[in-house]
Amino acid sequence: MRASSCCLLIVACGGEGAWTVETWGEEYIEQAIPADVFADGCSVVYDAFVVSMAEVALFDGDGTRVGDLGGPAFYDMVVPGPTPMGEVGVPADHYSSVELLVASDPGPSVEVAGTLTCGAGSAHFQWAFDESTMYGCVPADLTIPPNASDSTQITIHGDHLFYDGLENQDATVRGAEILAADADADGEITLDELDAVSIPALGYEVGQFSDVLTLRQFVSHLTRTIGHIDGEGECRVDF
Repeated sequence: MRASSCCLLIVACGGEGAWTVETWGEEYIEQAIPADVFADGCSVVYDAFVVSMAEVALFDGDGTRVGDLGGPAFYDMVVPGPTPMGEVGVPADHYSSVELLVASDPGPSVEVAGTLTCGAGSAHFQWAFDESTMYGCVPADLTIPPNASDSTQITIHGDHLFYDGLENQDATVRGAEILAADADADGEITLDELDAVSIPALGYEVGQFSDVLTLRQFVSHLTRTIGHIDGEGECRVDF
């Protein structure tokens, strides 16, 4: 809920309010990514989608850190949410900068498991990634009045792991190529099997990331794009 405008010049009001933070994986992680989202008619049901949030911090207009939730903390996004992450007292003000660090500290930074289905075929996957990512996010309207609160949602997008492009905002969600990576047809798609699939052969778009040569590297890179703010709000990532 957004704070009401309790005074026209909130900085002049002084005092302290509370910044509350929650996280949510939305229906795509909690329930399923349905076939109509995929360009090739596949679908995904997640069993687990664990994100290690090592740090969530709020900054004022001068770039000074005014509050953070500490960490690390692990959140499994398949648990129905939104899930409260915490609350911290901060100066009453309008804020436009939130940083999120997803990092391996300890254990994987992102760990996912689920079932990918394409037509009559399906396979399970269980993947763990160690990439650390700092997200710089701009909330739409975060105004914390004295003696009241306003909130931020750290939103995780589970469909990003199936994008066919690393930089294209209109990237297509695809699953058939990942299902086909199950080379021994044992019903389990491993990271080693993804590592055996050539990205140039698939024709996936890598943009400036020309060193991404295998499907494992590609999906690993996509784990660094899953963080958003307040639903669809974009976050900057310095790769």
